[in-house]
Amino acid sequence: MTSQIIILDHDRWRKGAGGAPAGLSGQADSFAYVGLDLNLAQFASSTFAGSSFASTTFKQAGWTGCQFSNCTFSACDFESIGITGCTFVGCTFSDSKFNAARLSGSTFRQCIWTGLSFDSASWSQVDVLDCRGTRINASNLRGQRVNFTGSQFEDLEFSNAVINN
Repeated sequence: MTSQIIILDHDRWRKGAGGAPAGLSGQADSFAYVGLDLNLAQFASSTFAGSSFASTTFKQAGWTGCQFSNCTFSACDFESIGITGCTFVGCTFSDSKFNAARLSGSTFRQCIWTGLSFDSASWSQVDVLDCRGTRINASNLRGQRVNFTGSQFEDLEFSNAVINN
């Protein structure tokens, strides 16, 4: 079954219109998605190249060991998502919320972040390398072994954040 069918079936399941919970494992994807409910979806060891997600929710989803290259996430809600061992290269994240998200052992390289919120998020062993962005907010962000080498951000507003302490 293709990744697109699995993802669209999960959206239908979440909206009570049939379908089934998504569990992508070892899949490849390069499709565009708009307005999906991918809450609770589990992605493992999957590759996303040029995929686009707009106005999509990923609340309490789990991504493990996935690779994302040149993907776009716009107006998405990642509340309480767990992202572990994932790599994002050349991806664009805009006007999205990562509130209460848990990121660990993951790398963002040459990504663009615009209008993101990381309230009450937790980061462990997260590399944000050669990225750039603006309008990044975080209240009560906690991070250990976070590396921002080569990254440039403007209009950061962090309150009660503790990073690498």
